[in-house]
Amino acid sequence: MFVRLGFAVAVNLDPDILLVDEVLAVGDEAFQRRCMDRVRQFQREGRTIVFVTHAVGQVQEICNRAVVLDHG
Repeated sequence: MFVRLGFAVAVNLDPDILLVDEVLAVGDEAFQRRCMDRVRQFQREGRTIVFVTHAVGQVQEICNRAVVLDHG
């Protein structure tokens, strides 16, 4: 529930840069879909999103640039 609340607060504060750290790893499918919709909205608005995840498929779906950290 903390992650859901944190994401909701973060996206509603109108940030210039959105830092998303494994937010889609928690929650049910409906929550994940709403998060992705909001991330896509930020993309359309031209905002910067730093997206941290272990899910390669989500990186491919969301990101136009990526950095892979291997062993730190």
